[in-house]
Amino acid sequence: MSSDTSGMSGNAQAYTQAIYRIDGPPPVLLRIGQISAALAQLHQHHGCASSVFITACNPRSRRLRPAANQRRLRALRRALDVLGRAYLPACGLDPQHLWPDEPSLWVPGLPLRQGLQLARRFGQNAIVWCRDQQPARLVWTYPPKARTRTEGRGTTNTTPWGNPQCTRPSGRLY
Repeated sequence: MSSDTSGMSGNAQAYTQAIYRIDGPPPVLLRIGQISAALAQLHQHHGCASSVFITACNPRSRRLRPAANQRRLRALRRALDVLGRAYLPACGLDPQHLWPDEPSLWVPGLPLRQGLQLARRFGQNAIVWCRDQQPARLVWTYPPKARTRTEGRGTTNTTPWGNPQCTRPSGRLY
C-alpha cells in the first residue's frame, strides 16, 4: 500500500492496511485508498453506487471468543433484515496475521448514516465506505482519541486524522 501511515495509532494503521474481502461470486478484495473495478461491477450487479463493509465482531478492538462473535454477527444480520437490506458475507483480513480473520458483512446501497448507526450500536470503531470510482475509505464511528508519544526531542500527537485515506464520522475528509 502506498499511503504513509507512520503518524497513525496502531488500530488506525491496522485498519488501513487490512484487506477487506467480500465473499461474492467472484470474491472481491478491497484495500483502503484503492479503487476496485471488481467492486464497481458488484455495485452494478446490485443496482447501487455505494456500499458499506461492516462487522459486529470484537467490539472496540477487544478480542471475543468465536462463539460470541458469531452471536454478534447473527444480531447484525437480523438488524439488516429488519431494515430490508441485502448483504453478502465478508471478512476483514490482517495481512500480517497478528489479528484473527474477522467475519463481516458487505451491504450494498446502505446509506453511510445507517452504516455508522449500526457500527455504533455494535461497538465498532470504523466501517469501510465504498463508492463507485472512488477509493475505499475508513469512516470512524467516533473521532479517534489523539495519543501522545515521545519521538526524539519532542512530543507528537498521533491520530489517523492526517491520513487522506481516513474520513470523519460526518463523511468529510480529515
